[in-house]
Amino acid sequence: MAKRASTGPNPLDLSPDPSWRILVVHGKDAFMRLEATAQLRRALIEQHGEIETFNFDGDAADAADVLDECRSFGLMQQHKLVLVDGADQLVKEANRPLMERYAENPCEHATLLLRSERWNPGKLDKLINEVGAVCKCDGAREPEAVAWIGRHCKTRHKAAIDRAAAQMLVDRLGADLGRIDSDLARLAIAAGEGGSITAELITEMVGVSRQEDPWSIQSVLLSGDPSAIIRHLRLILDNAPRDAHIPVIFAYTDLASKLHGMAIAQHQRMNPQTAAGKLKLWGASRDALIRVAPRLRPGRTRALLRACVEADQGLKSGLGEPHRVLERLGLRFAAVAR
Repeated sequence: MAKRASTGPNPLDLSPDPSWRILVVHGKDAFMRLEATAQLRRALIEQHGEIETFNFDGDAADAADVLDECRSFGLMQQHKLVLVDGADQLVKEANRPLMERYAENPCEHATLLLRSERWNPGKLDKLINEVGAVCKCDGAREPEAVAWIGRHCKTRHKAAIDRAAAQMLVDRLGADLGRIDSDLARLAIAAGEGGSITAELITEMVGVSRQEDPWSIQSVLLSGDPSAIIRHLRLILDNAPRDAHIPVIFAYTDLASKLHGMAIAQHQRMNPQTAAGKLKLWGASRDALIRVAPRLRPGRTRALLRACVEADQGLKSGLGEPHRVLERLGLRFAAVAR
């Protein structure tokens, strides 16, 4: 019987156990689904030698036919990989009991791989986790993408890349691993066999294709990290229309107002959760503001809010260079949030 897998493995570092009898890979990121498939295939070949692969379309296949293929022996007695795309259509309510019974006693000579963009969790997932794994592929976060580049660039594309260059590539492309992998292939060719992908090469060959929401700067301002604030600000301003500073300064002023409100509440010894409710805070910024609340002082937040209002008025009057004005204000946010 297969070894029990941990629930929800990371598709970027799946390390499949070849004893898994069922693996589900689902989510909106097609590249991650394919990567998980490739990792499973390599693990099975390493364990069993050559394997037979059988493909089914979940929209058209009959569940009984898929499971019969899992149960039957191949002509060469090789291990089987039975792959179903669009598996959410196969695992419908009418077929769930059949799939659950198979998951309770899967065949040792076959691995069933269920791939789908959508997936409805339920009892079947618990049974699968006893004999395999359910892996969610909904895209990488930026730190994960940077780490993935560091782990795979050399082995996949025969070129070295340092962390700073990897971060630059993610800054330019976002965390879309499919796009990143494609551009790494181009960059590796330009670097030459055994060469290095440098920041200069990325600047020359990779244009900025992502466009940041100006409001996304608020979460970075609350991090208290000056370098992250400057980097994110430049990413917004350098990849946006000419007047991109207008929504950014509005986001600055809005956040400064919230910080001042939380600072006053903190000074009055009001519970941060209660203060957040009164200020109508919501989402991720609400949690971040609650975390920094104990460090806030009304005098500093009042001065920050005044500086934002004055900067807004100055920029509207044509005074000051937007990049520099916003960078200076960003550093003041970092000092207040730390």
